[in-house]
Amino acid sequence: MKSRFVRIVLLLLVLTMLTGCAPKKNEKSLNGVDISLYTIVYSQEAPDYCQRAAEYIQAQIQQRTGVELPVCEASSGSYDHEILVGDTDRGLSKDLDSKSRKMEFYFKADSNHIAMNADYFIIAAAAYYFVETYIPGSNFQSNIPSDKITVCQPITEKANNFIFLIGDGMGPNQTKMFDYFPIPEDVPYYDGEDIFYGYYLPYQGYIRTGSLSGVTDSAAGATALACGYKTINGYVGKDAYGDDVQSLTELAITLGKATAVMSTDLQTGATPAGFSSHAMSRDDSNDILEGQVKLMTENDTIFECGLHATEEYQYYITEALDQLDMSENGFFVMYEEGYIDKFSHNMDTEGTFTCLIRFNQAIGLFMEYAFYHPDTFLLITADHETGGLHINSEGNMEYGVSSHTGADVPIFAYGQGAEVFQDYDEENNEVPKVIAALWGVEDFGE
Repeated sequence: MKSRFVRIVLLLLVLTMLTGCAPKKNEKSLNGVDISLYTIVYSQEAPDYCQRAAEYIQAQIQQRTGVELPVCEASSGSYDHEILVGDTDRGLSKDLDSKSRKMEFYFKADSNHIAMNADYFIIAAAAYYFVETYIPGSNFQSNIPSDKITVCQPITEKANNFIFLIGDGMGPNQTKMFDYFPIPEDVPYYDGEDIFYGYYLPYQGYIRTGSLSGVTDSAAGATALACGYKTINGYVGKDAYGDDVQSLTELAITLGKATAVMSTDLQTGATPAGFSSHAMSRDDSNDILEGQVKLMTENDTIFECGLHATEEYQYYITEALDQLDMSENGFFVMYEEGYIDKFSHNMDTEGTFTCLIRFNQAIGLFMEYAFYHPDTFLLITADHETGGLHINSEGNMEYGVSSHTGADVPIFAYGQGAEVFQDYDEENNEVPKVIAALWGVEDFGE
């Protein structure tokens, strides 16, 4: 009996030793390769979106696994195992080059590399999808197909953050200027884009812009978009009877959201004013500023305006988003490119196009944020069209007038709930009602 017990004990010891000597399954692997062996690689020639996507992947892997991977430019050399971000010079990256449709992005792998690629800012969606899908926690064994290209769409969640982008004076032909004009040589903000970024968004339609005065001005247009009321030209945040009406900014504050009003125009300009104040005239700068100061002091609303005067407007966008991101209840931000209108009044096509490019860059930054924060809803539209920009008999774009027109303007939308804007054809004051409804408020506007 005793000898049998001894034999059992010895057998258990041998089994324990054998089990301890057996190779352990890799607990953190991509396509069978230990995650710690990878280097994250991006192209130095690519837009900044690619570098930020590479750094995002690095930060997320470190946070989830404790492993800090190096991030290198493709020109610095090749590595045994690489995660390729964007359009690098590696063959696998080139397999994914430039075949995207709207929001699509792509993955492909071989025995030593994993590549992701997308157009412009959409690489951020690829980076987010990559870590959420293939780095799900501290331990994983993930595989990306090596025999085919994997086509994906951005991840979206119920919206908590809302970004409202307005191109003042931006009609349907202003958004098509990339098709007709070369990039001005002296533009300091340009990342190689050849299309207005709104056309990448999945849901698109048009809105009608007339005010109670007929062809709208920017004040009545802003009031319609901000407050859900048609009003008289010149009125800011007031209905036709001169009574104050609540703006989306003010509604967001009652719901505990952080708020921001941003513009390349002055802070007391018609569009910033429509989203932050109330006045009988858009020229009542003192009344407008008084309402804005109240929002700043009582509710910490961020105001960053007059950004036309600086080439650092992208910095201010990033800083504002960093501050807004700290809100537990989400945020609402309105950003306006105000100078499309001003150059269109002057019938200056080159100046208008320069401002459209600047607006494009702002859109790219806001979309990048939305991809890294999938509970974000984003809307792009205009308060009215300026200049009657049209295609003449020779196939060139030219202005017809120096004033506002009654043309319908485009609307582009992204995020959960944005599908309502597909083939949209409504009055402009209906737009903020849609946003308010997503916040659970059904009686907003007139």
